[in-house]
Amino acid sequence: MGNTTENMHASKIGNLFFKIRSFTPIPFIVALLYFAEPVQHTIVVGALFIAGGEFLRIWAVGYAGASTRARTLGAARDLVTTGPYSYVRNPLYLGNFLLSLGVCLLANVYWLVAILVIGYFFQYLPIIALEETYLLESCGSVYQAYREQVPRFLPQFRSYPNPSDHDFSFARAIKSEKRTLTAIVCVVGLIFARQAISVL
Repeated sequence: MGNTTENMHASKIGNLFFKIRSFTPIPFIVALLYFAEPVQHTIVVGALFIAGGEFLRIWAVGYAGASTRARTLGAARDLVTTGPYSYVRNPLYLGNFLLSLGVCLLANVYWLVAILVIGYFFQYLPIIALEETYLLESCGSVYQAYREQVPRFLPQFRSYPNPSDHDFSFARAIKSEKRTLTAIVCVVGLIFARQAISVL
């Protein structure tokens, strides 16, 4: 009974974070803009991380499709085990982390990195646990085998030996990533705008 209650609470938390995951970065972005003081070397390093994170996201959604933006579980294009999913189980969340880290570095607000790491795992671990439970229930042994051979966060060098036959579509990736790309441009633009205003 105790485990069942704990699982129900964990499921509710995971569902809540899953639904609001697009809004939780807002306080982080506000703090970032307030304290931003970018300089040349932080801009270069931060831009590299941002580019790497967005490349990973485009690569992932090019296979998984726009269903990755769904507000409920179960909307994905079946179990995707090819492309970046062949090396790490959660390439989108890894891409999100690299993007956020890149913005912190670009803005030259290093102390926010610690908050980012804590907040990242606090938000995404319940979501990932919920998604894994769903995939295990819906895909059974197919997902179990995939989970045992592909790491959750840190990519491995060898690819998964049984990749799915999902196709990559650059058009599908760009269509799905419009909001993320727009957000990146807006946040980085605001960082530079704030810097320009501060020196006037």
